Amino acid sequence: MYHPDGETLLNRLANVTKFDNFNEEEIIRFLNNHPAEGIILRAPAKITPAILDACQHVKAISGAGVGLDNIDVTYATKKGIKILHAPKLNSQATAEHAVSLILATMKNLVAFHQETKQGNYHYRDGKYTLEVHRKKLGLIGFGTIAQKVAKIMKHGFDMDVIAYVRNIYPERQEIADTIGANLTTSMEEVFRESDVISLHIPLTDETSEIIDRNYFNLMKPSAVLINTSRGGIIQENDLADALKKRKFLRAGMDVFAIEPPSPNHPFFELEEVIVTPHIGGISEEAAKTTSTVIVNNLLKVLNGEKVPTIANEEQLRGTDAF
Repeated sequence: MYHPDGETLLNRLANVTKFDNFNEEEIIRFLNNHPAEGIILRAPAKITPAILDACQHVKAISGAGVGLDNIDVTYATKKGIKILHAPKLNSQATAEHAVSLILATMKNLVAFHQETKQGNYHYRDGKYTLEVHRKKLGLIGFGTIAQKVAKIMKHGFDMDVIAYVRNIYPERQEIADTIGANLTTSMEEVFRESDVISLHIPLTDETSEIIDRNYFNLMKPSAVLINTSRGGIIQENDLADALKKRKFLRAGMDVFAIEPPSPNHPFFELEEVIVTPHIGGISEEAAKTTSTVIVNNLLKVLNGEKVPTIANEEQLRGTDAF
């Protein structure tokens, strides 16, 4: 789990078997021989249909955060298994990490850091950083994390904020008005006009590799791209190719399509990409809160209580699960 406090609490309240490495066959063998009632998983572990077929006694499965792309929710619902997640608990941490990557890419911090430590002080000669002040921030998605990023950059750096949403609902418009952001249903507009683009959409069948060369070709040569959502929403080879061709300036990536990434991942050979190992939501504060909430909510569900974080509750209504 994300924090030892969660594991300590879980071990105190339940009989726990921990798998340090994801091995589908080993997990299936365990489930076939033990009456496990609940499962908690953290990426890169996955809950596949084969694992779900072995969940004869499992009542609930909980992810370790807001994302559920590593769980076959549809098949789990058919099995009558409740799927829990932990939305919004790490939104502040993730928003702060997105802001950190924005500043790091605009200021080219990693390259300056590395060259200075190697004694190449004159690496600075002829090079300039970029200010975010009064530039345009484009958000793809306008959920809780994106809204926090918008507030920080709007009120801290006086950025002009535009956010792509599929539909402009009155409630969403009201939030945007409060922050001072503009909403649009055109993703092309965001990519074409923004100096900083930050991605905040979930990974689904519809969004898989949706950010590709067609959008990179629209970007300003001085723009930067930030992703703290899911790596699978980007066509990674297209992104690497766009940077090589100087279609835009830099990228800050906290996530990869496959995690952990291979040693020869195309991002690793590019100075223009700053990478971090999917740590956006793992602040000390968020990790501690998230891990303990996950434990408490899962145990409540196993005891027959209702919690507000059952992701497939609506789909389960009318079945024996509710």
